[in-house]
Amino acid sequence: MLIVLTHLPADGLKFEHQYEADELDLSQHEFDLPQPPLINGRFTNLGQEMRVKGSLRATLAAICDRCLETVTLPLAADFDLYYLPATAHSDKAGETELLERDLDVSYYQHDRIDVDELVLEQLELGLPARILCTEECKGLCQQCGTNLNVESCQCSAPTDPRWQALADLKS
Repeated sequence: MLIVLTHLPADGLKFEHQYEADELDLSQHEFDLPQPPLINGRFTNLGQEMRVKGSLRATLAAICDRCLETVTLPLAADFDLYYLPATAHSDKAGETELLERDLDVSYYQHDRIDVDELVLEQLELGLPARILCTEECKGLCQQCGTNLNVESCQCSAPTDPRWQALADLKS
């Protein structure tokens, strides 16, 4: 969904969009969307700067980092972002110290803002650092690959060769 800034009313633009299945390109992302996201918000023109404030609701499907099972994660994210023309960014040469506000700034080109990119960015930011099916997830056996949440295996824990001499003394 593209917003053409030259067609934006002076008092801003309120928007709401319910995505269709497969409308977003998820090929570069490590999650799926079993239910398409819903985004709503408002574009406000602040001169050269554009403010986009709104919320995003979605359900994501990702892989558990321990057992590799699919996990469904509800996501409700509010955002308050600022967009500047890409030329404002290219004027800064060399190193620049980032301020806290700079973390909420993106850049647009050709007087257009791609809302799909905004949605994908918010979905990525909404993912936890470690995706787990449960906090108690036991993961996979390192030897045979059995999902230890479902069944136990008969594998013995590997002995670290550095401790083998101590194990020999014990037996």
